[in-house]
Amino acid sequence: MAESSNGPIGYRRRPMPAIQLSGFMVQPIARRIRDWNQSGKISEEDLDRSLSADARALVDHSLALADWAPIDDVEALVGLAAEQIGVETGLVEWAEEIVGDWQAEESIEDLIRAGRALVDSPGFVLSQVSRLVLRDADWFYEGGRSSFSVRLHGMADVSPALKALIGALFARLAVVPCDRDFDVRFDGIDDGDLIIFGESLAGDGTVEAESRLHQAALIA
Repeated sequence: MAESSNGPIGYRRRPMPAIQLSGFMVQPIARRIRDWNQSGKISEEDLDRSLSADARALVDHSLALADWAPIDDVEALVGLAAEQIGVETGLVEWAEEIVGDWQAEESIEDLIRAGRALVDSPGFVLSQVSRLVLRDADWFYEGGRSSFSVRLHGMADVSPALKALIGALFARLAVVPCDRDFDVRFDGIDDGDLIIFGESLAGDGTVEAESRLHQAALIA
């Protein structure tokens, strides 16, 4: 986390290492590109032109969910996918399909189950899934039952396309365990930080403190 010995003045963040992305992000992208290749939508020449040898290996052999890939290789895959379905709009629409597949995975299923027991389930799910998907992306949570935001630092060098896909995935997953109407969005695809934020649509106007259960989960 960032540190400051002198308070807000002179605040300085330690340099962030390049983030990596897990098989949760890589698998669905690689699978779709592989399908496009097999159906003739993407040629072998397109793959060789767009992908490095390491990125091509992710398409040919995929990646285990618990393993990690360098961001440059994932960026290449996302860029190739965006050429087929559109940059931000197409990737955002694709996120719903990916999240549907995620829910069949045991770790995501456990996370959703745990979230249902919390009054601030969207924020909890977001802060925890970031650990499963992103390595070396520093995140900061604030909020409670009625609203929340999760700010992901270390994203300055991430392309708008990849930010849009990550933001859409996280926003869609956040509402899965929620038994209340929640409006969840994301912002910052052209800025340094990616922010996923939400607000209850219940309309009761109450603002509650951050859930103690969530605080305990973050400390753990």
